[in-house]
Amino acid sequence: MKSVTRHVRSGHVGPTSVYYAGVTAPAIAAGMASLVGASLTRAGLSDYWVLMASSLIAAMAGITWYLIFMRWSYRHDFGRSGEMSNDTMIEADESGVYWTRGNTRTMVHWQGISKVELSGGFIRLHVEDGDDFFMPKSWFESRKARRDMYHHLVKLRDHALEEEALAA
Repeated sequence: MKSVTRHVRSGHVGPTSVYYAGVTAPAIAAGMASLVGASLTRAGLSDYWVLMASSLIAAMAGITWYLIFMRWSYRHDFGRSGEMSNDTMIEADESGVYWTRGNTRTMVHWQGISKVELSGGFIRLHVEDGDDFFMPKSWFESRKARRDMYHHLVKLRDHALEEEALAA
C-alpha cells in the first residue's frame, strides 16, 4: 500500500504553487516598498534613507512571503490520516465507482474515469480532475481475481460510455 500511495504523492510542491509564490512575492515586495517609502518620506527622512529602508523592508517582506507560501503549499506525504490504517471498500456499478474509507465516501462517474489500467502491482483508475485511484495486488486473493476485477471495471466503463454516446 505504501508504494501505491507514494506513487500518487511523489512531488512535494506542485508547479502552480511555485508559479504563484514567484508572482505574489514580488508584488508584495513592491507594495511594501511603496508603503514604507511613502511613510518615510512623510516622516522627513532623506531620499537616501527612504530608498535604503524601503528596499530592505520590501526585500524581507518578499522573501518572507515566498517562504511562507512555499511552506503552505507543500503536499502532504502519503499515509496521512487513516489512509494506511482504515479499510477501503470499493463498489462499482453502471453509474460509476464508489470507494469508502473511514468516514469518507467518494463517487466518480464513469465519464470521469479516462482509463482503467492493469499494471504489475495494481489496478489504476485514471480519474479526471482528481487523484487517481489504485487497487494494489495485496487486495486480491490471486492474479486471476485481480485480472477479473480489471476486466469487470473495463466492461462497466465501456458500457457506460456506450450508453452515453447513444443518448447523445
